Amino acid sequence: MANVCWQCGEELSRYHTGYLCDACQEKQLEKMMIDDEDLVDAEGYAAMLGLDSAEQLKRVARKDVLAPNIPAIKQWRWRRKDIEAWFKQQQRSGDVFRKTAMGIASNLITCRNDSAICLSPLDKIGSKVYGREHVLGTTDTGRVEPITLVKVDKSAALIMLERLPKEDFPELIGITDWADMTYDSINKDLIARLEAYF
Repeated sequence: MANVCWQCGEELSRYHTGYLCDACQEKQLEKMMIDDEDLVDAEGYAAMLGLDSAEQLKRVARKDVLAPNIPAIKQWRWRRKDIEAWFKQQQRSGDVFRKTAMGIASNLITCRNDSAICLSPLDKIGSKVYGREHVLGTTDTGRVEPITLVKVDKSAALIMLERLPKEDFPELIGITDWADMTYDSINKDLIARLEAYF
């Protein structure tokens, strides 16, 4: 069955990308401009993101980490309202990851530096990293008592762990759950990078 334009029914070549012919794509773009939609091209979007060039933006866009471009048009164009909505969504998820990273870092510091909690450097940190239960630890007075860790949303923490670039966090290579980390893999440098990343 031949691939045809969804607008005019013209037959498209098998190498044609999209679902509108070139003429219908141009008409749709003209209509958007007549309707005074605020469109942004690749150079404009690159400048908004602080990227050096439109080519750099296109490489990033191919990884599906940007606002979706206008469908059915072979040109690199975006609606400004879509970009702004994407920025707001990124801000919200960035705030969640920032809060999660700070909670994880706090719990890692507490567990790593407390000899009452860390029995052996090769032990796994376990669910303590998520702060779900009270643990016996050393208080400010030097007594071993139940202490409260920071409660961390496990699902957000696992998503954050997946998104952290392993080249920047080599300690996390092969780790699919924060609870699998051993005490000896936790160090001040890891904590500092984690706190600064988001």
